[in-house]
Amino acid sequence: MLMSAKIRVMAMAALALAPGMAAQLASAQTNGIASPLKNVSPTGAVTIPQAEVPSVTTLGPVQPHWVFVNRGNGQDGTRIFDGDTGKMKGMVNMYGQDSFAFDPLGKNFYVAQTLWSKVDRGTRQDMLLAYDVSTLKLTSEIAIPGRMLIGNRTHNLVITADGRRALIYNMQPSSSVNVVDLEKRAFDSKIELPGCATMFTNTINGFSALCSNGTLATVAMDGPKPVITRSAPFFNATEDPIFDTSVIDPKTGKATLVSYSGLITPVTLGPSPKIGASWSLQQAAFMRKGAYTPMDVNWMPGGRQPIAVHHATGRIYVLMHMGEYWSEYEPALEIWVLDGNTHKLIQRHALGDELKGKLINIAVSQDASPQVYVSDGGGNTFVLDAQTMEKKQKMENSGGGILYTVQP
Repeated sequence: MLMSAKIRVMAMAALALAPGMAAQLASAQTNGIASPLKNVSPTGAVTIPQAEVPSVTTLGPVQPHWVFVNRGNGQDGTRIFDGDTGKMKGMVNMYGQDSFAFDPLGKNFYVAQTLWSKVDRGTRQDMLLAYDVSTLKLTSEIAIPGRMLIGNRTHNLVITADGRRALIYNMQPSSSVNVVDLEKRAFDSKIELPGCATMFTNTINGFSALCSNGTLATVAMDGPKPVITRSAPFFNATEDPIFDTSVIDPKTGKATLVSYSGLITPVTLGPSPKIGASWSLQQAAFMRKGAYTPMDVNWMPGGRQPIAVHHATGRIYVLMHMGEYWSEYEPALEIWVLDGNTHKLIQRHALGDELKGKLINIAVSQDASPQVYVSDGGGNTFVLDAQTMEKKQKMENSGGGILYTVQP
């Protein structure tokens, strides 16, 4: 109250000055130091600084150039950034090794969460959380039995194409899938799927999963009971595994799988999946094929999230490094751009000093003017031009986990 009265008195005194005197005082200098009446204009008006006023707003429709940065670098939550401005739009609350997924209907963000009553031990609680897309407020908390598989991965939590079910990987003691009815907001059932992991949604409102025997298991869920079929083996999970952050187009069911040695395998998911012929990243760049032989140094894909695909054009973006087999987590020295339709190399982009040997995650927007998003192990996210790979934005301390983009 005293401060407010003092400001009013000063303002009245300044207004009482003759215009010429006020102007003289406003421009006065004393030993090179500005006059304390610097907020007095030549006309005698006084500018009084206004206090910041807190406010709450809604997020608005999700835009194609928004990138969702999962936790990392000691930070919780999935942060939402505008790739055009580099500004943060909001945050979905997450902790520990929670999993994140989009609602195909555009109404919710989903989080599969594990909590312990004593922080890192005690009674375990697994649950699925639903957050409103516009307000980011928690709208549902659904208890899940069992022991959910955690670890900040892209395919531990997926939503079926019709938006009616959430599928959450379970591990107790063998692998299974917990099914949550999103319309009833309740746990529905558990599907036993031993030896399989890395779920991909498909266009039949079921899902597929990669299995340790090199097959693809497909689960149809339209009938009274789930029906599980398996493909013939098409990869060697022991010698040349497939990255669990491989990419799928949920609208078409087309998946792009990349192996540790650099083999790309196209798969079209559905009741009878179609598994295409594998091709080599290195051979597309006129090099010898990547091998899984120890001490054989070659260009290899690597990082936590090494591949991104622009579904409309079929362009594939891969983080590449020089290393031997089992160097799959090494950060990138280059970004390779390839045509997934012709299996040809479009561009090898050598990274500058700021990014070289640091990038571990990559994603791409799905609009007609795509942006590429990359992040390093230090918690920084960068926006690159998808054509030139020129850096457009840098979001510092944004988090170092998995990157997500949405379909337009």
